[in-house]
Amino acid sequence: MRFTPFFIPSTKEKEATILGFVGDMLLTTEDNSLPCSSHFETLGEPLHCFDIGKVEAQTFSLHIWDKSSLLPQDLVKINLKSVLNTYPIDIIEALIRAKQLVHWLLDNVYCGRCGNALVFSSKMSALTCKACGHFSFPRLSPACIVLVTRGEEILLARSPHFSSTIYSLLAGFVEAGESAEACARREVKEEVGIDITNLRYFGTQTWPFPHSFMIGFFAEYAGGDIVLQPEEIEDAQWFTKETLPTLPYSSSIAHQMIKTWLDSKL
Repeated sequence: MRFTPFFIPSTKEKEATILGFVGDMLLTTEDNSLPCSSHFETLGEPLHCFDIGKVEAQTFSLHIWDKSSLLPQDLVKINLKSVLNTYPIDIIEALIRAKQLVHWLLDNVYCGRCGNALVFSSKMSALTCKACGHFSFPRLSPACIVLVTRGEEILLARSPHFSSTIYSLLAGFVEAGESAEACARREVKEEVGIDITNLRYFGTQTWPFPHSFMIGFFAEYAGGDIVLQPEEIEDAQWFTKETLPTLPYSSSIAHQMIKTWLDSKL
């Protein structure tokens, strides 16, 4: 089953799966299940209501309420990242798209060119300004993520923003006018002070926190000692497959890349 994205005002299909958000927080039941439509009835009309894609005949509908909305007792609001690993892949893909669209819709109420209100464009998956004709498309921010090996070792690092004990791969955003390969080399050099070589493309992943588009590379150590960029990295170490620390979310491209490296060594 493959998720097919689109973006149209909600058709209010009875069989649509509603992905409800209050601000940028996902609404679930207390056991983290996705609520059925009856759970949302007391919330009133949402700020936004769009059908955003489907898997086979199942439509997913994004509903966004104001963050000050009073929730019924049977709903809770949670950070999507904390529950991504609890859903099947088709639901994860729909939630990832929903979360990115939430940020886009809430951040683009008014035209950035002339200040007038933005409305849905019937011509394409965008918002448009009737006053000046400007279009606003969902934002994507390309970022490179790099798995660096040195013989039988892998380089993992900790950001001050990570949950306790978690180590992950080095990553950073592509600068204007920069290639993905140049970004990968620059970010590794800036964050830990080492040089890399033999870049090999792995794959991509949309990561909606808030709108990253991750581009994965494998690379090999080419020289230098680890020197941390303190505002970005609080620790970085070489690990073997026997000494790996706590790894990132299994749904993340970082985890997938590490798993691929592990499987190639077994």
